[in-house]
Amino acid sequence: MAMACNKAQCFTCNMEKITYPCKGCSKEFCLNHLTEHQQILNDELNNVTNEYNEFKQSINEQKQNSQNVLLIKQIDQWESNSIEIIQQKAQECRKIVTEYLPTFFNDIEKKFNDLNQQIKEIHQENEFNEIN
Repeated sequence: MAMACNKAQCFTCNMEKITYPCKGCSKEFCLNHLTEHQQILNDELNNVTNEYNEFKQSINEQKQNSQNVLLIKQIDQWESNSIEIIQQKAQECRKIVTEYLPTFFNDIEKKFNDLNQQIKEIHQENEFNEIN
């Protein structure tokens, strides 16, 4: 009796292992890297929470001090910092796509070539049915 192969490639280590999906990013991770992925998300959420708390504190201080000009400058700085972070992440994503697309297309091409070869062999043998 054959065992079902329930292994897939982990997004982080690229190893064939039992993987678990992350519904947020739709990627598959092995158990070790799923835990690591969850910790990264947790750290990012903590950073967002800290930034929120700092911003809230700043607003409260500005409300008490009535220095609205300083608050606008802080918002402008936050905007600039956010744009810079987004641009850096976008550049990282471009680099990843540029690196992995050729491999992805080569893999698809290889699979199509294998499938084509199988179809030719079945056709040459003239031994096929609906299941094939």
